[in-house]
Order: sequence, then structure tokens, then C-alpha cells
Amino acid sequence: MVPFRGTYHRERQENFIQVYVSTEIENLPAPGPRDDNRSKWANITIATKPIKVLSKEFAANKKYKPSGYTTEAYDRNEPKNRYNDIICIDSTRVILRDRSSDDDYIHASWMTMPDHFKYICTQGPLLETLEDFWHMIFCERSTVLVQLCNFVEGIFFPQNSGLHEFIQKVARYAGLQVLYLGKHEKCRQYFPKSKGSTESFGPYKVTNKETKPDPYDSVKHTVLEVESRGRTVTVNHFSYLVWPDHTAPANPAPMVGCFKLCRQLAAGQPITVHCSAGIGRSATFVAIDYAWQKIRENSDAQMIDVLKDLRGQRFQAIQSPIQYIFLHMCLLELTAEENLLPRKGKYAPYLVSYTTMLKKYNKKVQAAEARAEARGD
Repeated sequence: MVPFRGTYHRERQENFIQVYVSTEIENLPAPGPRDDNRSKWANITIATKPIKVLSKEFAANKKYKPSGYTTEAYDRNEPKNRYNDIICIDSTRVILRDRSSDDDYIHASWMTMPDHFKYICTQGPLLETLEDFWHMIFCERSTVLVQLCNFVEGIFFPQNSGLHEFIQKVARYAGLQVLYLGKHEKCRQYFPKSKGSTESFGPYKVTNKETKPDPYDSVKHTVLEVESRGRTVTVNHFSYLVWPDHTAPANPAPMVGCFKLCRQLAAGQPITVHCSAGIGRSATFVAIDYAWQKIRENSDAQMIDVLKDLRGQRFQAIQSPIQYIFLHMCLLELTAEENLLPRKGKYAPYLVSYTTMLKKYNKKVQAAEARAEARGD
């Protein structure tokens, strides 16, 4: 399948929402003042920021961009960019090791946490970048790899998005119009599917060693072995494929569990996270760690400040109000899991308000897709 090289607008999600609303985790210390900060933050959030407020908060800051950024490497390497409107800034880009300056580019960014732990946020590999992708994983010794998109997904765009006329299919519902573009490649298959099988990507031989029991609902864990030039790296690959690009999971617990397990298995080495563009689902996942550390130190930590900090590292990080809302749900779930927030208290109705919003949102998305497919679009 030819990879889809369109733009990656997200305003469709904001329209849907507006219709409805017009540390090291495995080594947690004994409870203390910083734990109180997380409890305070959770209670303040539930009391003062209902779902509608979070949506408006994001809307007021959705166009935020860091100042003074440059994109020289991105501009020089158009064939290696999956989307033509998702830029990769020079200051934080991952520079491929042991490559000449004219061959050291990949659409990936370093994201540094308050405790100096590092993530790599990257786009889903293209056919042209498969070798580059494994070169990065191998050279940076990234022992944990998180996949948050499916290889092929349906795509929605707002009308008049600048796409070529022949691929525009219009779906109408609730007074809105969006373009349903059918299913397109969101990420190239970059590892062998079956146990014991091996595929080569340039000098990198990748073997599927085993599939472990699912650690959490819908989270798949595959152990990969990457060999090159006599050296071998074991990579724990986690995939969570029930987080569609245009919505969010109803239950934050699997994502929170996956995050905690990834931090544990990384053992200090960088975690690589990708979806399709590497800015929405991926940045939201990374934001769980960044925000968790911030609220541990300060109960008044603001998630908009977290968003701005992360956009200074991965440009356009957290692209939609629903991702921003889901980040809050993950943090509240994490607080509850650490027994810092009673589940049977105010958290339960707050979670219900989130899932109620999400059901209405998903019904609109599903209706659009069904109508478009019924017309043969």
C-alpha cells in the first residue's frame, strides 16, 4: 500500500468536542509530602475542572508554538516525512549516530523528563525509513518500544483541508461535514509478526522471539531481538491498538499500566514511542510521565504548562482536546492506583462524565464512517 502523504489536521476532533460541550514508578518512596501534592492536585482538578473546562482550556492554547525554532533538517528530507504539515524541529531532533550529516535525519525527537529520563517520540516508519528506524533503536539502545497506532486505519479530515480533490469524500452528520478518506497506511510493518521469524532491514536483523501474555487489557507484549555487526539488543515491544486516531480510550487503566511497566523494563534506557505522526497519541503517552513528576513536586502544576513544555521538545505535541482530557484521566487513574485518590469518592462520577462525553463523541464518528461507507466512499 502506498503510504498516505497528506496533511494531518486535527480540527475535526475539536469540532466534535465543541458540539458536545458548546519518577521511577517501580521505586515509589514511602508516602510523604510529595504524595500529598498528587492527592491535592487530583482533588483540585476534579473540583474545579470538569470535562467542559478542560476542553475550553485546550481550545484557548491549541495553537501554541515555541519561539525560535528551526526546521532545516526536516526541510531537507521531505521523502522521510510521513506528513507534510508535521514538522520536526532541529533543537531536539534525534541525530542518527555514525552517519554523515546528509544522512543523519529521522522524524524523531528527544523528550526529556524532569528527572532527566528520556523518551524518543517518532512517526510510524515509512518504507523508506525502516532501516533508519532500527538504526536509531539499535544505536540509542532503546530497550522498550511502544506502538500506539495500527498499521492501517481510517482517516477523517475537515472539509477544505487542502487535499487533492479526487480523494475527498464528504460525510455529513450533526450539521458538520468531514472528509472520510477510507483506510490508509499509518505505519509500515517493521517487525516480523510470527514467533521465530526474522526480517532484515539493511544491516539489522530483527527476530520475533516470543509473545508474552497480555500484561493489561488490549496491551500486547512481544520480545524482539535486534542483531547487527555481532551485537544484539533485546527490545520489549508493546502495542496498544485500540486507541483510534480520532478518539481516546474509555478506560485509562491499560495505558497507565503500560506506562508503569515500560518505565520498569527500560532500566534507565530511552523509551521509543510512536503512533502515525508521533505527536498526538505518542506525546500524550509521554505526557503521563512528565506531568506525574510535575504534580508530585507541585500540587498547583498546570497541564497547559506541561503541554507547552512538551511542544518545545516535540513540536505540536498533544493535538486535540480529547487527548488533553485523556491525559487528565490517566493522571487521575494513576493517583487512584497509588491509593492517593479514593475510587469511590469524587473520582467515580468524574470518570462517568468522561465516558459519557466519549460515547457521544464516538457515536458521531461511527455514524460518519458508516454513512460514508454506505455510499461507497
